[in-house]
Amino acid sequence: MCGILGIIHREPATHAPPSGCALSRLAHRGPDGSGAFADAHAQLGHTRLSIIDLSDSGRQPMTSADDRYVVTYNGEIYNYLELRAELEALGEHFVSHSDTEVLLVAYKIWGRACVERFRGMFAFCLWDRKTRTAFLARDRCGERPLFYVRDRDRLTFASELKALVPLLATRPVLDPAAVDMYLHYQYVPEPHTLLRGVRKLPAAHTLVVGPDHWLGEPLRYWSVEDHREIDVPRAPRDILAAVREGIEDAVKMTLRSDVPVGVALSGGIDSGIIASFAQKHSAEPMHAFCVGYPGRPAYDERAQARELAEGLGMIVNEVELPVADFVDFFPRLVRILDEPIGDPAAFGHYSVPKAAADRGIKVLLSGIGGDELFWGYGWVNQAAAVNQMLSKQPSLAALARWGAHPKVRGFLGRTAQAGALPEPVRHWAGLVHDLSLTAGPADQLRFYMGAPEFRDALLLKGAVIGPALADLNPNNAFAPTAIGPRGHDAVPAAMIRLLFDTWLVSNCLTLGDRVSMSVGVETRLPFLDVRLIELVMALRAQTPDHRLGQKAWLRAALKGVLPDEVLARPKAGFRPPVREWLSGVVVRYGGALRNGRLAAEGLLDRKKLSHLLDVMAQKDWAGLFIAYKLVLLELWIGEVATNPVALDMAS
Repeated sequence: MCGILGIIHREPATHAPPSGCALSRLAHRGPDGSGAFADAHAQLGHTRLSIIDLSDSGRQPMTSADDRYVVTYNGEIYNYLELRAELEALGEHFVSHSDTEVLLVAYKIWGRACVERFRGMFAFCLWDRKTRTAFLARDRCGERPLFYVRDRDRLTFASELKALVPLLATRPVLDPAAVDMYLHYQYVPEPHTLLRGVRKLPAAHTLVVGPDHWLGEPLRYWSVEDHREIDVPRAPRDILAAVREGIEDAVKMTLRSDVPVGVALSGGIDSGIIASFAQKHSAEPMHAFCVGYPGRPAYDERAQARELAEGLGMIVNEVELPVADFVDFFPRLVRILDEPIGDPAAFGHYSVPKAAADRGIKVLLSGIGGDELFWGYGWVNQAAAVNQMLSKQPSLAALARWGAHPKVRGFLGRTAQAGALPEPVRHWAGLVHDLSLTAGPADQLRFYMGAPEFRDALLLKGAVIGPALADLNPNNAFAPTAIGPRGHDAVPAAMIRLLFDTWLVSNCLTLGDRVSMSVGVETRLPFLDVRLIELVMALRAQTPDHRLGQKAWLRAALKGVLPDEVLARPKAGFRPPVREWLSGVVVRYGGALRNGRLAAEGLLDRKKLSHLLDVMAQKDWAGLFIAYKLVLLELWIGEVATNPVALDMAS
């Protein structure tokens, strides 16, 4: 794992390589070394976290043997050994043992299609000195970040905003439409960012830019929705065996490393199966890291995690998180996150790689992705069922819009529960009531309105927003999920795509990347292995599983691999003392909102802020969460405002 940055210039000139000052802003991502390259059109920089081939042969930016290609690359290509053997069979030669050199040679042989052969996580810029083109690419799920800004003269890119913004000639301003999205999602769905003109290269996309190809747009090369046509079993027993073998193979691939590997472990299924297969294929006892809280409340999973880890022969490391620590640490957490992410689990997710780093562990396996791939969220299952129902009975959509009115919804809810009424009446009242909870734009699949936090923001934001947000299109928040209609059988795959393209990449993966890289630890996610994803999507295309219950295939496939009590345990998720944490933050730092930038720029109504902080935040969870998200955003704006702007990379 590493940090990358660079500038591609439209006109030739004499450019200095990236300075140490520019690279220092990514030193946390690559504490083991740095390097730079420059020619008439390209400036590339790199900070290195040494994971594979620890020698100087793996340094970057790396230049190909014929001096034509130069790459700055962040990530791991897990199947680099297989690709290297294939390329050697074609007559290619290698001077290092790094996956970076495999990437360079793969591009030489297969061109832009090389990304389709990579099994791993990556974000890179490859400069072709002969054709004067830059090829930027990002992995399929978006595990590695890549921000960029393009104007008439240059394209500037970096792994993080804190490294990108100082490279820009002018400071970007806040984008009200993105602020509105943040209020609903607790993050800004890519490719948007909060800064106007700053974009993210979307997951599973490439971008080609050069003096003679300046206006090229990102191109998608893969989608979880478009599963490959592969032979898959139909018998239930064979389906479960295929899932189990696919997960084990993915774990084996992510264990490839020249430095120690550990596991982030909770008491749940996802991290449990990662730990089980990882220890099975490790020659030495592995370190497991788990989080808990003072007094060991009911949601503290350390006991379950320890029992599982010790049963596997692992070394257990516990981290305890007092409430006061979160509140004190919050401003630093805002800096670490690099962009606002309102997920209350952020502190816990930071504490695990921090503990790993303290023990000298540079690679950490995580179970992130299991919920997204195997129907781990009840509201996503509900969304699939609702959209399939509407595809067969479109007239129900009109009833749902009628039922979305709060008074009507309340009436329908009471009717559905009225035992004295005939069953058909209660059934239809309940059906329309449930459909109304997922109502959204008529021309879109119904998705996020089934998620309580999104729906709460839609209902409550009017109590705090100012004119800059009030003037937006009322459907602005739904823009990230506007992928068009789908037929009945295509709905489940579309639901997975929407989850991958929003929540997974912009919340889970972005959060995981920033907190782990802030302490120089690389997080690897076996559930996001492309072969495993394509296998599961091909299986469910023939044998749908979304009506079987949450993680039905996963639980059944792991029978005999994990203890029955782990498989039977209901989904808990990461559950810190959320209310105490968020209340502490709002009380300690809420004053920044009252006379802050959000109010000054008309994004919030200054007169309503006291009501938000003093009444709404005390009243219920929805009001507290809105207040927390806004406090986080205000502190983040302060961080951006104090970040110095340099006119070029050499300054």
